[in-house]
Amino acid sequence: MNYLKRIAVSSDYSNILKLINNGKEQMKSAGITQWNDSYPSKEIIWQDIIKKELRLYGDHYEASVTVSKHERTIFIQRLVVHSQHQRSGIARFILTDIIRQEKVNSEVDQLKISTNHSNIPVQKLLTSLNFIPCRKYLIPNREQFGDFIEFIYPLRIFK
Repeated sequence: MNYLKRIAVSSDYSNILKLINNGKEQMKSAGITQWNDSYPSKEIIWQDIIKKELRLYGDHYEASVTVSKHERTIFIQRLVVHSQHQRSGIARFILTDIIRQEKVNSEVDQLKISTNHSNIPVQKLLTSLNFIPCRKYLIPNREQFGDFIEFIYPLRIFK
């Protein structure tokens, strides 16, 4: 299985918002308290596009993810798969694609991704890909969502 991948551009904005809203509806109906009406906001998505950190997967906005680098860490955020493509393997493909790409990047030591305690499907996916849960924390102004769990995928051995 292979998916078309590209960096989002400003003309993708309205279609990405539709994808994000679809993800919000999926979480709401599944009882996952990770996203709500105000997060992720239109402004956050626009900034992801402007910074060229938002990646699109598929021919018709099947999935997206934001990937940013800070120092020697890659942060994976806002991974969403359209409801019509749930359980198709695209989320696993995206994460595997990022791992594969960053394993050759000698400037990156680890990948980090967080998910809400209620997002059991993502937790299972991350552990199946050898991401390691390392801490629980509350997000300021989002305490009502409960604990978030940070997962790390080490790319280099720390000494």
